Amino acid sequence: MDNPRLTLVLASGGVETATLLHLAAAAGDSVGAVFLDYGQRPADMEHLAARAQCRDTGAELTSLDLASLGPAFQGDNERQYHIPLPHRNLVAMSLGLSLAEKRAADRLLVGLTADDGATSRSASAGFFADFRHLADGLGTVAVEAPLLALGKADVVRRGHELGVDFGRTYSCLLGYPQPCGRCPQCHKRAAAFAAAGLTEPAFTLAEGDR
Repeated sequence: MDNPRLTLVLASGGVETATLLHLAAAAGDSVGAVFLDYGQRPADMEHLAARAQCRDTGAELTSLDLASLGPAFQGDNERQYHIPLPHRNLVAMSLGLSLAEKRAADRLLVGLTADDGATSRSASAGFFADFRHLADGLGTVAVEAPLLALGKADVVRRGHELGVDFGRTYSCLLGYPQPCGRCPQCHKRAAAFAAAGLTEPAFTLAEGDR
């Protein structure tokens, strides 16, 4: 019997990467995940959610501690940025690709969607195509974005079909123990569940997840 392919997922603890983990597990892949703490405010809560999702799917989680990047990029600005790292997808995908090569993985999955390009150039379809072309010239890992043609509501529907427990995902920019419900990411999440015709579940993690 052939060995299952090894898939590495860039995991942020959110709706998209939870769906990717379930997609890979449903395909029968051997699944790993990598989480990056780059000094973002919600890093601790995102990490908790990513760990919970990996338990749900049997994925092995590798956590990379780059938290010192946050203060370094913030400089003398007293305002704590929600996302301190410019072009974070470039950094995350590059590190994910390097780890995938080290682990001899067959593919790297990233959670970009059709909606993301409007807010970040490093999340656009054009950027992804360029990065994938670069990766093709570097090694054998296939970089894929299975959700790139889907809006967030479509991702919610797909995840629901796969049995994702969205109560174990985290999207808030502020990093509170309970999502604030007011930041841009919380609004986008609520709108996606409404558009998908589903009730947005409360954020709940079991004691063993903390």
